[in-house]
Amino acid sequence: MNNILLIKTWGYWLIFGASIIEGETFLVLGGIAAASKILNLPIIIILSIIGCMIHDTILFYLGKISSNRIKYFKSIKWKNRTLKINRLLKKYDFWIIITLRFAYGIRTIIPLTLGINKCITDFKFLVFDFIGAVIWVAVFILSGYYFGSVLQISLENFSLYSLFNKYKGVILVSLALMIVLVVVLIIIKIVRKYRSC
Repeated sequence: MNNILLIKTWGYWLIFGASIIEGETFLVLGGIAAASKILNLPIIIILSIIGCMIHDTILFYLGKISSNRIKYFKSIKWKNRTLKINRLLKKYDFWIIITLRFAYGIRTIIPLTLGINKCITDFKFLVFDFIGAVIWVAVFILSGYYFGSVLQISLENFSLYSLFNKYKGVILVSLALMIVLVVVLIIIKIVRKYRSC
């Protein structure tokens, strides 16, 4: 009961924070909690979308503001990453913004690079980032929600007592055969031991 109260108290904050740092596991767990009626599904979806937008918008504008001030952004390593993302942007256009959260390994770099290069308007970035956030949140939270719903239904319908009553004969015969087999193996072991003496 204490755990449920803890999730109800801090669950929304945890989901919001996890969406800012792009923690998919917490979103799935949030979906499971929503399926169990511990958290409210629409609220965690909205909080997660806002968290995603905060993450990407901060990085996008950080790139715009600091591109000329931070030496690291002028390094060869950064320029190589920027060239790679520019090639992706030319090839896939706005799809790179929509799917950036699914690009593991470079998903934090993409909005930062887009801000540094100033190759995309603020409006275009925010619109397509919002669409991407909705898709990303829906995939993970709804996966958790539907998994939690199926799990709950399975647990409600699964009862060891009813299972035992249904297959009582098979279970008892199987147990009897196992006991007989163990006794026979023990007897064989004892007989072999005495023969070797």
